[in-house]
Amino acid sequence: MKYKENADPTAPIRLNKYLANAGVCSRREADEFIQAGVVKVNGEVVTELGTKITRADEVMFNDQVVSLESKVYVLLNKPKGFVTTTDDPENRKTVMDLVKAACKERIYPVGRLDRATTGVLLLTNDGDLASKLTHPKYEKRKIYQVWLDKPVAMEHMQAIADGIELEDGEIHADAISYVTEEDLSQIG
Repeated sequence: MKYKENADPTAPIRLNKYLANAGVCSRREADEFIQAGVVKVNGEVVTELGTKITRADEVMFNDQVVSLESKVYVLLNKPKGFVTTTDDPENRKTVMDLVKAACKERIYPVGRLDRATTGVLLLTNDGDLASKLTHPKYEKRKIYQVWLDKPVAMEHMQAIADGIELEDGEIHADAISYVTEEDLSQIG
């Protein structure tokens, strides 16, 4: 789904955010490009971090005009065996392989699912939304329901609550319980 933002063209926006929203790079990378002198605003090289522009200004990156992309949202039912990353140094299959034909805009996964995990994953170029969904300061809870091939014992549930190490890092559950008392192979 594409969404064109109806923003005030005279409202100030930080140059690094503009470049990130245009899909050129991340905000941090934009800061490096600005300091390197490869970004121009209205024909003038800008090297000062924190510079604010308006959407009506002409921004160039490496002598190419930059325009804001439409915001894109892709909801993927991630299959098992794909890594949630934009680029994998180990050359494993990534979620980007699954969505590369979905749009021309540069999109990123919001959050992550383990390679062996299936489920819904949002990919977008909307950095503000991604931040609000994933940054700890916004305190968004993630709820998972897991189906296993055998019943889960209480001591295993306690181990999950205490924290366990997966291939891509440690996880902790704020709360864990059986989905129903009749089926001990479903937890959430």
